[in-house]
Amino acid sequence: MTVSGDQLRDSVGSFPSGVTVVTTRVRGEDLGLTVSSFASLSLEPAMVMVCIDNRSQSIPHLSPGSPVGVSVLARDQLEIAIQFGRHGVDRFAQVDIRRGMFNLALIDAAAAWFTGIVRHAHDGGDHRIITIEVEDCGRDLDKEPLVYHRGRLNQLYR
Repeated sequence: MTVSGDQLRDSVGSFPSGVTVVTTRVRGEDLGLTVSSFASLSLEPAMVMVCIDNRSQSIPHLSPGSPVGVSVLARDQLEIAIQFGRHGVDRFAQVDIRRGMFNLALIDAAAAWFTGIVRHAHDGGDHRIITIEVEDCGRDLDKEPLVYHRGRLNQLYR
């Protein structure tokens, strides 16, 4: 039996995932994009991973050795998720950021954040699997996450 892309998307969509903004710096300029495929990978060494569509113009800038930040968006940051998913706009316009390790832009008031170095980039079909060795991280216990569920950005808690 062959599973269609629509069938897989519908089934996987039943599992909520956190919504993140992944950032890096290229020649002194901030680069960022919305990513909903984020997961913990390893405790020893501390690693996380993101999966990014191969069509993304960010792929060449997320190669092994590149510094990278991941901001786990809070439920009140829906507009930031939408803005960082748009093409042809200044994604950082009117978004409050703070600087983390490696001078990376991190979304201010996010539920959690990670900074580290890309260790591996693997082929994953129509996506690139990016593994990140975490150098620093933190969280805000008062923030609830924004989630992607059934094809929509949602507030998990009401």
